[in-house]
Amino acid sequence: MMMRRMIGFAALAYCIVGPTNLSAQTPNDSTQVAQVVHDYIVGWRNGDLELLAQVFDPEEGVVLWASGGEGAETLNGMTFAEIIARGSRPHATYGLESQILSLDVVDGKLAVAKVHISRSGGSYIDYLVLYKLDRGWRIVTKTFVTR
Repeated sequence: MMMRRMIGFAALAYCIVGPTNLSAQTPNDSTQVAQVVHDYIVGWRNGDLELLAQVFDPEEGVVLWASGGEGAETLNGMTFAEIIARGSRPHATYGLESQILSLDVVDGKLAVAKVHISRSGGSYIDYLVLYKLDRGWRIVTKTFVTR
């Protein structure tokens, strides 16, 4: 729970302050993070729970989104474990066109990716916070808006 709060705070701080170059990011870290983002998009499009379990941190990871109309919006959340447990169906048009709009890696341990993901009838902007754990880069927080 403490790690979730720390990472949530880091994501909030990143959104407020914006990307900074606190330390040099290595091409290897950037490449690895980009691969995790790609695998996340492919896993969601194909309904591949095994692949999604590899890119998310199921114990601590969380997805956040707002719902409701203007003035009545509420913040919703679900853990990655809950998402994986409920299953996923394929989304044929999800992410056929996607682009990492920005990627910031800090000290080889924390990364934030802003990703544009197309879908039938619209698109998403996802902010993915990734943390490098002993088993590699994992998405620990996903916050998105539908366009």
